[in-house]
Amino acid sequence: MSLIQQRLPLRLCASAVSVALASMAASVSFAQDTEQVVVVTAQSRSQQIQNVPIAVQTMSGAALKDLGVASLADVDAFVPGLAIDTSQSTRPSVYLRGVGTQDFGIGTDSPVGIYTDGVYTGKNGGSLLNFNDVKRIEVLKGPQGTLFGRNAAAGAISIVTNEPINRVQASGQVRVGNNGKRDVEALYNTPLSDSIALRISAIAQQDDGWVRNAYNGQRMGDEGDRGVRAAVRWQGEDASATLSWEHEVMRASGPPVFSLTNNTINYGGPSTWTNPLKTQLNNDAQPDMQGRTFDGVTLRVEKPLSFATLTSTTAYRHYNAQNWQDNDAGSNAASALSTGIVESNATWQQEFKLSGETGKVNWVSGVSAYRERATSEQSVSATTTSLDTIIKHSAGLAPYSMLTALAQGLGKATGNSALQSVNLLGQGWSEVMHDKGEYRAYAAYGDAIWHVTDTTNLTLGGRYTHDQKSFSWYNPSRTAAGLDATLAALNAGNFFPTLVAAKLLTATQAATLKAVTTSNIQFTNPGSAKSAFTADKSWNNFSPRVVLDHHLTPDHMGYLSWSKGYQSGGFDAVGVNGQYDKELVTNLEAGMKGTLKSINLTYGASVFRYRYTNLQSLTLVPASATSGIPSYQIVNSDQSATGVDLEAQWKLNRIWRLNGSLEYLDQTYANYTAPTGVNLNGQAAGAPYLSASAGVNARWPAWDGNGDFGLVYGYQGEKRCNVDTRQTGTCLPDGEIGAGKARERVDLRLGWSAPGNRWGVALVVNNLTNKQYTSVSTLGSAVGSPYVYVTKPRVIALELRTSL
Repeated sequence: MSLIQQRLPLRLCASAVSVALASMAASVSFAQDTEQVVVVTAQSRSQQIQNVPIAVQTMSGAALKDLGVASLADVDAFVPGLAIDTSQSTRPSVYLRGVGTQDFGIGTDSPVGIYTDGVYTGKNGGSLLNFNDVKRIEVLKGPQGTLFGRNAAAGAISIVTNEPINRVQASGQVRVGNNGKRDVEALYNTPLSDSIALRISAIAQQDDGWVRNAYNGQRMGDEGDRGVRAAVRWQGEDASATLSWEHEVMRASGPPVFSLTNNTINYGGPSTWTNPLKTQLNNDAQPDMQGRTFDGVTLRVEKPLSFATLTSTTAYRHYNAQNWQDNDAGSNAASALSTGIVESNATWQQEFKLSGETGKVNWVSGVSAYRERATSEQSVSATTTSLDTIIKHSAGLAPYSMLTALAQGLGKATGNSALQSVNLLGQGWSEVMHDKGEYRAYAAYGDAIWHVTDTTNLTLGGRYTHDQKSFSWYNPSRTAAGLDATLAALNAGNFFPTLVAAKLLTATQAATLKAVTTSNIQFTNPGSAKSAFTADKSWNNFSPRVVLDHHLTPDHMGYLSWSKGYQSGGFDAVGVNGQYDKELVTNLEAGMKGTLKSINLTYGASVFRYRYTNLQSLTLVPASATSGIPSYQIVNSDQSATGVDLEAQWKLNRIWRLNGSLEYLDQTYANYTAPTGVNLNGQAAGAPYLSASAGVNARWPAWDGNGDFGLVYGYQGEKRCNVDTRQTGTCLPDGEIGAGKARERVDLRLGWSAPGNRWGVALVVNNLTNKQYTSVSTLGSAVGSPYVYVTKPRVIALELRTSL
C-alpha cells in the first residue's frame, strides 16, 4: 500500500482514482474552444500553456460566466490547492498550496498575489471584485516573485480582461433565481474610428439572502454588487495604448453567524457545543453590514523599438471598505459583542518593461515603483453587562453588577432616591484602534530564456526589491457616554469615598473598580493612547529563478525549476509596535507537460517541495487573564511541504470534453509554537492531503441551434487537524460541528442557443447537491458564545441571453 493510501480514507482514495481515470488526472481549464491551444502570459510573454514550465491552471471567462461563477470566491472549489475563505467579503483570506495568512489588517499583505491585467490589487479587502468582462484567469502555483513581485511568494492569481476590438459587439444577459436572485449583465463594443475602439460592460448582481434573522425578521446572507468597466484602445502605426476604468459598489448585510452554544452563555469548550445548523439565527449587531466602493484606472502603452518592445503600465486603485458584524451570535445582553472595521486604501503603480528576442535569447526586463496609502479603524463594541460576563469569567469579578448593587443598597440605607435608581448595566461601550500605513516599493527584474538547442531551454531570472514602510497606531480612550454620565453623577456625590468610609470597600478595591470602569480592556497600549505611535522599517531582497526545460518530442516537455520567493515585512494592525519580518520561500519543482494527439488529450504533472520561513499571521489568541478578551497577535512559523499536481483535458469527439485536476499536499510545521503554548513541530499545518476537480462539457446540434451541457465537481479533502486546532475547536471534522470536514461542490449548466448565438436560454445551478459547511470562530468565546460561519445553500437560476 502506498504512503498516500495509508494516510487517506478509502473514500478519498476512491475519489482520487476516479478523477485520475476519468481525466487522466489533471489542471482544469473550463475552455470549450474547438482547439485545445491555450495562450497565457504567466511568464510575462504570450506563450502556449503547454510550453510554460510552471504549474499553471487556466479558466476562461466565458466558461466561468456560463457556470455562474461571479468572483474568485467561487473559483477555489475547482482549483485544487487554492482555498479562499470568504466568510467576510471584505476580509478574505487566500491560500495556495497551503500557504496564506489570516491577517486582515492594513499592516501586511497576502503571500498570494492577485493581479488584474498585470496590476497588483493590493490589500485583500479590494481583491474579490466580481468578474466583469473577464477573458481568462491564470492560477500560478509556487513562488512567482521574479515576474510578478514581492507578494507572490506562494503563487499568483492573474485576471486578464477583454480589450476593445475593432468591430461592433453587443450582448446582454439576465438571470433570475431562488432567494430573490436577479443578475443583469450588458456589453457593448464599437470602433470609434479606424484606430480607436471603445468597450463598455456593466453588471448588477443581487439576491435577498438565504436565512432569516430571528432578532429583527430581516434576511441575511444576501449579496449586492453593481459594477461598470470601460476601456478605450488606440492602435497607431508604431504604438498602441489602452486606457481602462473599473468601478464597483458592493453592499450586503453583515455575515450571518450561528451560535455553537444554542444562544446561551457556555464556557465549556468544544465538547459542549451544539449543532449550529439546528439553531435559529439571532444576530443583534448594530450596524450589521458589509460594503465596498472600488475605482481603478489603468493606462498601458506599447511602443516597438528597434531591438525590443517597450511597455509602460500606469495604474491607480482606490477603495473604501467596511465590515460590521455580530460576534456573539445571539441577542442576550450578557453576551453582547460586535466588531467593525472601516478601511480606505489607495495605490499607485508604474512599471516600464522591455521585452525582445536577441539571437537565441528571449528576454524580459523592467523596473517598477509602487506606492500605497491605507487607513483603518477597527472597533470592538460591547455593553457593561457583557463586560461583566467577560471580567467575571477571567477574574471572578462583575464590577458593574457590584457597583449597581452597592449604589442601590446605599441609596436605600440613606434614603437617597437618586442612588436607588442607579443602574450601570446595559450601557454601551466601544473601543477603536486607528491605523495608518504608507508604503513604497521599488524593483528591478529580468528574465531570459536561452534556447540552448532546438529542444532545450535554460531560463534565468531574478528580481531585486526594496520596500519602505511607515505605520502608526492610535487607540484613544473607550467611548461610553451613558456610563460616563452615571459615573460623573456618582463621583460628584463622593460615591467611592462614601463606600470606603462605610467599609463596604477598601481603598484599594475602590481604586480598582474605578480604574476598571474608565480604562480600555481591548486596545490598552499606553504609548498610543494620547497620540499616534509611529514605526518605520525597510527590507531588501533578491529572488532568483532557474528553470531547465527539454522537449523529449515536439509534443512532450519535461522541466526542472528552482525558485525563491519573498514576502515583504509589515506591521501588526492591532498590537502597537508589533512588526512582521520578511518571509522567504524556496521551491524545487519537476514536471511534465504534453499532448497525446492520437486521442486529443493534453496533460500536465509536477512534483514539488518547498520550505517557507517566517510565515506571519495575525492569529486570535485565547482570552488573557488580565482582560478576558481574546486578542489578535502576531505569530510566525516555518513550514515545509511536498506535493503533486496533476492535470489533463480530453477531447473525446466534437461533442464531449472531459477535464480534471488533482493536488496532493503533505504540509507540516517545521518550527511553530501555537499561542496556546502547544509545540506543533512536525504536525499538520491544516491543509488537506487531497483536493481535486473534474468536469464534463458537451455541445451538440439541437432544434436548428445548439444545446450545451456542463457539469463541474470540486472536492477539498478533510483538513488535517493538529493538537492546537482540535483543542480550540477550529478543526472538528468528525463531530457534529463539522468544522474542517471534506467539502464538495457541484455546478450544473443546461442550455440552448439559437442559430448564430443570437439568443439563448439556460438552467444554471450552483451547489447542486445543496451542501453547506461551517468554519468556527472563537472570538465570541470571550462572552461564552463561540459561533460559526456557514456557506451558502443551492442557487437555481434561469438565464436568458442575447447577442449581436
